[in-house]
Amino acid sequence: MDDVAAKPIIATNPFELFAEWFAEARESEINDSNAMTVATCTPDGRPSARMVLLKDFDTRGFVFYTNKTSRKAGELNTNHHAALLFHWKSLRRQVRIEGDVCR
Repeated sequence: MDDVAAKPIIATNPFELFAEWFAEARESEINDSNAMTVATCTPDGRPSARMVLLKDFDTRGFVFYTNKTSRKAGELNTNHHAALLFHWKSLRRQVRIEGDVCR
């Protein structure tokens, strides 16, 4: 396997770049191209991560669903900060997103 040097991507509009990459992932990933890790924190500051499916996105943010009584929902009600991670192995790409969650 050849070594591939990573080139930093500088986008003026990260949502447009994400849309392009997501479209490529939908074509190349056999299963769950919309799968992402959602990382939150417990009330005592311990990290907590799980896989969910992206339902939609636009310039306002990224949409996923959760049960109101789930551990994830409880953690997000206590601490509105979260991180998302998309990993598209076939494209050798990952996208990290951090920010506040709202309903």
